[in-house]
Amino acid sequence: MTQQKTELFIKICMKTWLLCETCVHAEETSKHPRYDLISECTACARSCFALVSKLVAECDMEDMGNMVWDCMIHCRQCAQECGKYTDDEDLGLCADVCEVCGDSLRELTRFSLN
Repeated sequence: MTQQKTELFIKICMKTWLLCETCVHAEETSKHPRYDLISECTACARSCFALVSKLVAECDMEDMGNMVWDCMIHCRQCAQECGKYTDDEDLGLCADVCEVCGDSLRELTRFSLN
């Protein structure tokens, strides 16, 4: 995989991680935290951060195992959960970014299948 492609995946996953962490913090400090939202955003943030760590370490795609798949699934689940709250602008943004991240990771899954 080219360096430019790797940098793009790192950038997308880092943005997703930061937004999910922000949403988790906002929910945990709110008067009525939505625990399903906290759970999905936390799982997405963790999987994105783990994948970025591997990509930055320039690991071989074979060394990543199911990380790419897990991250793609968590991003999609987080996008669905955040998308339930269309009245909240921050959660709408999180849903959009998670969807972009999940969709972009499909390209990485092709590399991990080979």
